[in-house]
Amino acid sequence: MLSPSSTVQEALWRVPTWIAAKTHNLRRSRRARGTGPVENDPEQTPGAWRLLIWAALLVLAISSQSVSPSSWGGLVALWGWTPLLVGIAAAWTVIGLGGYREWRRHTDRLETIPIRIHVDGSRGKTGTCRLIGAALRANGLRVVVKTTGKMPVLIDASGNEKVIDRPPTPTANLREQKEIVRLAAEQHAQAIVVECMAVDPELRRASENTLIRATLAVITNVRRDHLEVIGPDIGTGARNLSDVIPPNGTVVTAEHRLLPPLEDEAEKRHAKVVTVDPETISDALLESFPYITFKENIALALGVSDLLGLDRERALDGMLHSTPDYGTVRLFERKSRAGPYTLVCALGVNDVDSLLELQRELIRRKKLNGGPIVGLFNSRDDRATRSLEFARMMVRELEFRSVIVTGRHTKAFVRAAVRNGYPRDRISEMEDATPREILEAVDARAPPDGAVFACGNMVTSIGYGLVEELLGGGSDGHAGS
Repeated sequence: MLSPSSTVQEALWRVPTWIAAKTHNLRRSRRARGTGPVENDPEQTPGAWRLLIWAALLVLAISSQSVSPSSWGGLVALWGWTPLLVGIAAAWTVIGLGGYREWRRHTDRLETIPIRIHVDGSRGKTGTCRLIGAALRANGLRVVVKTTGKMPVLIDASGNEKVIDRPPTPTANLREQKEIVRLAAEQHAQAIVVECMAVDPELRRASENTLIRATLAVITNVRRDHLEVIGPDIGTGARNLSDVIPPNGTVVTAEHRLLPPLEDEAEKRHAKVVTVDPETISDALLESFPYITFKENIALALGVSDLLGLDRERALDGMLHSTPDYGTVRLFERKSRAGPYTLVCALGVNDVDSLLELQRELIRRKKLNGGPIVGLFNSRDDRATRSLEFARMMVRELEFRSVIVTGRHTKAFVRAAVRNGYPRDRISEMEDATPREILEAVDARAPPDGAVFACGNMVTSIGYGLVEELLGGGSDGHAGS
């Protein structure tokens, strides 16, 4: 339900019936193709430009080593400075024109897509993107959805879903967003729903101001995650997340505790803030989903649908038939040596606040009985701050009877936990273990009628391996979001 003070039906135009005709005016240089791997497009000339530029620089570098300074002076004396400066200026002009042409083409494509929704926040981005996309599609809109959760996924305008092929680089490239816009324009999409893939504040600003230029932003919530990049404190984190808010636009959020800084940042951009209340979502509706999702995600998707003037019943029907992301929460009923227990596969939950909230929510919904809990923490080598935060909270907030640590840099986790008072004999370090060996250790330590929470990080070989082992092992599992 939208807050009474933030009705903005006039701020966002309703989706007119003639919207489809408008998108067919797209100027294309070739026939629109199917989805395909978005990286393998022949129109990706910037890669060739970069190769050409670096080749020229390499030639100049080699030449500078083989030609003596006196020879350079002789050339300048022979030809003068003018040809040299003209040549440099001409080269930079060609490069500049190429960049402008690429930017102009991308901007033209954006203008063919009337509804552009940029989703950011600490938790729930992927699930919210999927629900919003399903709501829009159920109302007859051609929508392209791109998420960057535990696997980068594209849902095209026909509703077909595929994993995006990425080159073997340590980090994803923001150029993915540009290629999604290209694909959406080719498929005559009337809307795109894009999960923000940037953590660094500068990259987030580039993603919004250049690549997406949203007509509507969504900030799901603000949690204690990535504060080493967007912090140092959670208030600063909230302000950095606000960089997705479009100037003179609208942002929808379920965040209430840190709403003041979001409102301040929105005011700077002359944008409006629409808050949704997750408590307006009934438990009956929540339980009607075929997988575990959360009131916050549903409320945000319905808030966006209401702002766009979409039919609420159709939106809900589309959401109920949506599919969960690979990295969503899953519950597996397993048997330990002492008796049955529930394994909560929440590897995508990687901050303490969200883990505690998930635990309370599962107990409230009687998915768990409140019995003893064992922790399974998967550590990631480039998320040291996150690992140390979990280790510090082992005594103060997380009530794990014992904990198994997997992944990378497990010794640092153990040292931090022990330093903060957690008993060393209750920590099992399994840095080099396989997923199957880890699950065998979990079965050996799981409390009867209790639960094991697998958390920390999914985007590692161990994280993916654990999920595949659970899904392929015949466990009784059901998904969440």
